[in-house]
Amino acid sequence: MKTDYIKTLHTTYQNAIDSFRRDFPDKTLINYASIDEFVRSCAYIIWAKGEPDAEDCRAVLSEIYSLPVNRRFYDRSEVSKALDFYKSHTTNFAVPEFFIKLIRYDTLHDTCFSRVLAEIFEVLFIRFAVIDERMEYDEALQITDLYEKLKHHCDLSNVVPRNTREMDPFSLVEGGIGAGEQSETGPIKIGGVGSEPEALKELDELIGLENVKTEIRSIVNFAKIQAIRKRRGLKVFPISYHLVFIGNPGTGKTTVARIVAKIYKQLGLLSKGHLVEVDRSALVAGYVGQTAIKTQDVIAKSMGGVLFIDEAYMLSNEKDVFGQEAIDTLLKAMEDHRENLIVIVAGYESLMKTFIESNPGLKSRFNRFIHFDDYTPAELFDIFTGLCTKNQYILSEDAEALVKEYFQLAYDSRTESFGNGRTVRNCFEKMITNQANRVAQLDEATLEEIQTIEKEDLAFL
Repeated sequence: MKTDYIKTLHTTYQNAIDSFRRDFPDKTLINYASIDEFVRSCAYIIWAKGEPDAEDCRAVLSEIYSLPVNRRFYDRSEVSKALDFYKSHTTNFAVPEFFIKLIRYDTLHDTCFSRVLAEIFEVLFIRFAVIDERMEYDEALQITDLYEKLKHHCDLSNVVPRNTREMDPFSLVEGGIGAGEQSETGPIKIGGVGSEPEALKELDELIGLENVKTEIRSIVNFAKIQAIRKRRGLKVFPISYHLVFIGNPGTGKTTVARIVAKIYKQLGLLSKGHLVEVDRSALVAGYVGQTAIKTQDVIAKSMGGVLFIDEAYMLSNEKDVFGQEAIDTLLKAMEDHRENLIVIVAGYESLMKTFIESNPGLKSRFNRFIHFDDYTPAELFDIFTGLCTKNQYILSEDAEALVKEYFQLAYDSRTESFGNGRTVRNCFEKMITNQANRVAQLDEATLEEIQTIEKEDLAFL
């Protein structure tokens, strides 16, 4: 089966690059040799994160190259040396020159071919990882890192976003194979719907949260790889998709949890993909025996989706028998409905780590922590101006300067209870209330006056 898969990978790789080249107007910018060299180095980087067999890697590298006349066959020793190098060295990933040229083309012609090729590489890299009999989460992290660096260069040059009606990287890589035409060794769809989860775009559009975005995309890549392995009859590495969100209030944990629910649905991990948000009061009753019933009701509403428990550490207290009853009921449900229930718990970092460590059942099920950093002053200002734009308000120069100064001071003096996004929203709501009171005193007001925020509307800062 492995030999067949390697041959299929060769065909997939060649067809994907050929299909991209056919659609790309300037054929002179598609250099097969440069692409081969780039793909080979990325394959080494990915494989070095796991425990690959050098012979399998050699076979893949000797098979995948697009031009037979230029194909080079590798021996085991040089592959082993390359893998050892990438394991022991932290290499600075360099964006290849051919990709830089594609970005320049996109910038000049208002196209997005470089973004499409980056996504093609991501899908191909997932296929490379599948050849390894072991599946390591670090491989998924590395794939994410490689893709994000290519995407970052596209963003720096303001390459336009890819329209969903344009070239689909998944269809290019998969060769247009339909759901009913997949063979055991031929191309197969990745994930629940065979394409990139649309909800990932929602995540990418959020301000800041770069660490969170990287972690979520790595989980997505891992899920895709697992889907391929399951279809191929390979071992599926048992992984928990339950998550712990740690960080200060207002950092977007609930918003991200809602997006994660959609992503899991689009990957085929959940049947509905909705979010049920609760805290301790929604799970715990005042009498022994009632808490289990109350918690079971919440779990029933969450089936097929994500149960998001904010400030989950409130359930854990040595003297709190009701909280423990809720935890026990929750752990049993997570075991009984492991295929159709995801739980995300959230709260302050130190308290959440203590909470998870307090119970062996929690520790075994919640092993993936995602940290939500405080927003920087620039990010706070971007969130603020986003609210202004969305609600059709315009900041005067003096008002803008005052807001920037305020967020810088708020950030510099922040404590663990710093409100982040909540601070921004509170500031915005107070500001537009003051502005409304000021404008209402005018006998007449122009459209500009109704929309403009002046410095005096921010006097409370």
